[in-house]
Amino acid sequence: NTPAAADRAVRGPCLAPTIPPVYAHPIPAPLALLSLALATLLLMDAMRRARWQARLAEHAGWALATAAAVLAHQTGLTLPSGLTLHYVGAAFLALLLGYPRALLSMPVVLFGGPLLDDGPAGQRVDDTMLALQWLVGGWLPVWTIATLTNVSKRLLPRNPFVFMIGCGLFGQFIAYALHWLVSAAILAATAPTLPHDFLDTYLPYAILLASGEAWVEAMLLSALVVVWPDAVRLFDQRHHLPGG
Repeated sequence: NTPAAADRAVRGPCLAPTIPPVYAHPIPAPLALLSLALATLLLMDAMRRARWQARLAEHAGWALATAAAVLAHQTGLTLPSGLTLHYVGAAFLALLLGYPRALLSMPVVLFGGPLLDDGPAGQRVDDTMLALQWLVGGWLPVWTIATLTNVSKRLLPRNPFVFMIGCGLFGQFIAYALHWLVSAAILAATAPTLPHDFLDTYLPYAILLASGEAWVEAMLLSALVVVWPDAVRLFDQRHHLPGG
């Protein structure tokens, strides 16, 4: 018997092989250091702009939104190959909290959950990938939705539905789809071999998850804009509301 056959006999026919996550494979040290330097600069800029002198209620809302995102980030979908897709939440946090605070929340969202529930070593993020994971999973969707919101204010009509549908739905979908496409490119560039279902299931499910997350968060965002517009930081009431 071959070692592979013996391994299958031990694991049994129903157990799929464990496939590490997208960021489990190491990257060259120069790229890791460059990612770390860029992430550090972006976080320092976010800390400078985070409005620390705001009211206590604002800080409580910030903490509550971050905690909810940490819990939601633990939900996801495991594909037959073992690759997982999960809730992202970065763009939604940016719309609620603004660009700086969302950036500061994303390290907690990305790394707080795994610290509470540490999986097998083969499924953890490689140390060289930590900064790159934050750049792609945190900064990229936050920057994308903030940029799209600013562009919509300059180019589109002054209407709350432009924000709720244009930014809340389509903008978040673009942010999350871009995140998953870049993640797929990183996996393709760093993994020794791609999972067998990479093109057939990973990419389609990633786009499906991005659209579903954008749809749910757009509904929540619309409710907040109607009931409690002050809770949505990137909703400019003077711009979007009549007579504002």
